[in-house]
Amino acid sequence: MEPLYMIQCTLDSKALMTFAREQGLDPGRDELDLGYLGHAWLKAAFGELAPRPWRLLMPQRPTSHQPSRILAYSDHPGEALADHLARFATPSVAAVCPPEAVLGKALPQEWPAGRRYAFEALCCPVGRKAGSGQEKDVFLIEADHAPQAQLKRAEVYQSWFRRQTEGQEGRVRVEEVALEGFRLAKILRKTQDSPRTSHHRVRPQAQFRGVLRTEDGSGLMALLRRGIGRHRAFGFGMLLLRPA
Repeated sequence: MEPLYMIQCTLDSKALMTFAREQGLDPGRDELDLGYLGHAWLKAAFGELAPRPWRLLMPQRPTSHQPSRILAYSDHPGEALADHLARFATPSVAAVCPPEAVLGKALPQEWPAGRRYAFEALCCPVGRKAGSGQEKDVFLIEADHAPQAQLKRAEVYQSWFRRQTEGQEGRVRVEEVALEGFRLAKILRKTQDSPRTSHHRVRPQAQFRGVLRTEDGSGLMALLRRGIGRHRAFGFGMLLLRPA
């Protein structure tokens, strides 16, 4: 089994806002999509080594002395990412997180079967609409087949989370899952054509907490490496574990 690493990047908030303005993401003009900003910085900092899934953790209070951090899972050790940053990043990119602030640890390769873990995850619960293939909130997809008054958003999202986590092989079982938070957010995406154009879409953001059980360790490692749901390159889908 290939090793998997947890990476931590400690961010300088002022330098991150300077980088945002360089990217044309001035929060003074428009709602700043932190998921897109994190994606842009990770690509600028690490290129093809950019880790995913990842999660941006910011202090809840503006006066807090706790720094903003990106946590991520990566196939590459922290030393390799720091070396790439030191060699190839521009000064404004390195100012956000200098190489010495990139930390990493190798995750254990043995995860005993039958052990329970508490988890949390920030996800984007969307799916593809049958026929058109259009991406859509899974709650609205369900509402296409049943009156919204008969649906509960939390239950729809919880069912979606179980399907995404357990898959068809069932190597990880979700024993408990709760929807801890939800909002509809405007997200930014850019086209790949030239010149690139920007567009905003409204997508759901859902915070889940619960308890899962491993049926075999390799299944849990695969889940951590893959992440949950779509938009994993934009700050969604990272599964964070702690003792149950």
